[in-house]
Amino acid sequence: MRPIVAVLVALIALPLLAQNSLIDQGRAAMTRGDAETASGLFEKAIAQNPKSADAHYSLGSAYGMMARNASFFSQASLASKTREEFEKAVELDPNHLEAREGLVQFYTMAPPFMGGGHDKALAQAAEIRKRDPMKGHSVTAFIYSAEKKMDEAKKEYADEVKEFPKSPRAHLDFGLFYMGEKNYKTASDEIENAMALDRAFMPACFRAGQLAVLSNTNLAHGEELLRKYLMYTPKQGEPATARAHYWLGQIFEKQGKKAEAKASFAASLKLNPSQKDVAEALKRVS
Repeated sequence: MRPIVAVLVALIALPLLAQNSLIDQGRAAMTRGDAETASGLFEKAIAQNPKSADAHYSLGSAYGMMARNASFFSQASLASKTREEFEKAVELDPNHLEAREGLVQFYTMAPPFMGGGHDKALAQAAEIRKRDPMKGHSVTAFIYSAEKKMDEAKKEYADEVKEFPKSPRAHLDFGLFYMGEKNYKTASDEIENAMALDRAFMPACFRAGQLAVLSNTNLAHGEELLRKYLMYTPKQGEPATARAHYWLGQIFEKQGKKAEAKASFAASLKLNPSQKDVAEALKRVS
């Protein structure tokens, strides 16, 4: 009987394995900037398992990426689909924080006639805060930042660091806020704090390299950290390898190393051909 049971278990597992493969393939397409291909793969994953919150969230993300480059009339339809997929993911799994965060971003950025709204965004942020207090602070700060309420946003990040002083993520979040404010000295302090707390926290290495470019300081240090990041495989939600090549190319360009800059920009475009800023940078050094 044991061989028969093993065969049955394998047969039951096949649809799930196929679905996971489709989601992985779709995410790889998203990394390349190919949202149209990704959406088709995620749609197939949903057809195989309509109750997969991950598949619905991923499809919503693909629709959102497509909307950024679509015509005005197509944007409205894609935006509606984005919201619907995120909402479906949350309905299927109320603890799917990435989908809730996607809704925070949608409700914050979309106009009311497309389903956006401040109260809706804050309600999702509150649900996130119940499940992950640190992320609750960062998404609430995002809402305030988008509304140009910078004092309220800063307070959320400060409270995040106060409540989680040993968290590299909390310090990085605060550093990114200061980076957006072009307060590069304080941004650097917070990012360095994040790296001091955990040398293996690779997103902080990436941001330190990016900050070196934006502030035009510590270029050699930035180069070292970006090279370190390029030896790492980013997790979902972390900066893409293509962007690390781009910022490294920027450092080389500032150092007058045109050949190295050209190679870095080309490597970035090979990974994601849809990056307009990288294409423009490559033209500058070619």
